[in-house]
Amino acid sequence: MHRCALLLAMLALPLTGSAKEFEWRLAHYLPEDHFFAAEWLPQWVAAIESESQGRLRIVIHPNNTLLRLGDIAPGVRDGLAEVGFGPAPDAAALSVLGLPFIADSAGHGTRVAMRLLADGDLDEDLAGLHVVLLQTNAPSLVHSRGKPIRGPADMQGMRMRGATPGIRALLAALGATPIEGFLAPQVYGALRDGHVDGTVFPYEAMGVFRLAEQLDYHTEVFLFVSALGLFVSADALAALPADLQAVVRAHSGAKTALSAARAWDDEESRGRALAVAQGNTLIQPTSDERAAWRSAAGRYTDERLAALASRTDDPQRLLARIEALASAMRE
Repeated sequence: MHRCALLLAMLALPLTGSAKEFEWRLAHYLPEDHFFAAEWLPQWVAAIESESQGRLRIVIHPNNTLLRLGDIAPGVRDGLAEVGFGPAPDAAALSVLGLPFIADSAGHGTRVAMRLLADGDLDEDLAGLHVVLLQTNAPSLVHSRGKPIRGPADMQGMRMRGATPGIRALLAALGATPIEGFLAPQVYGALRDGHVDGTVFPYEAMGVFRLAEQLDYHTEVFLFVSALGLFVSADALAALPADLQAVVRAHSGAKTALSAARAWDDEESRGRALAVAQGNTLIQPTSDERAAWRSAAGRYTDERLAALASRTDDPQRLLARIEALASAMRE
């Protein structure tokens, strides 16, 4: 009887070690119906949960409800969420990647970003984070209402909505009158009511914000991309048992990043098709017109590089290296 009682007591003890369950919070800034929030992120979460046999559960907190846009990566580092998808930390190399005319697509920008990650350019900026993926969105281009824009000369007198001080500085360098004060969902009404004459967005916005309905022309000069990442707290990852760490790592890296980038490029194709279906005109600048765009953006690029001088030894050399990577990785 004594041995039976001891055995029963041992069986009643809680399971420990590999059987322990974990719950993580994933913070992101996208609305729930955004294509990436509705499809790719839940699929990544489902794969993690399935392969962990339910021992690692990830609860998604969308639309800035847990961490706001600019706080996502720092908040993950500080343990306010275990996982976050949002803007990458402001690394010098990623700032250069976001300069005009570097990347032609989300896939292209993502290949360059992941190479910078692999080469160690981002180690200091990403300390405390496990990088599931580092990607760019698709590049922003020029969209206008009422007037076709083939080159910078056509930007004169155009009131162009710019979301950030950096974008407004670029618009000014290109000859436009930059307009602030409209959030992305408000641009539809600003165009309709004549407050702005155009904007810069990826084609994605034609679907997400229905902007094709209020636009006439789309100039396919790819101005800039933004770096995004899916980050895991290094401390949270280290707290997992080895087999669950392996599951997370198996769903991290270049293959995962390119899968995410393809989702953005696929949405870009859908947005472009919406513009065509709306009867809008797609403008593909000639080589001479592209050269004019590059020349006009030169002052902006020089100013941005000068601002990086305190953060990197030789901004011009960094630009040359990233341009060479982009050229080698261009499809």
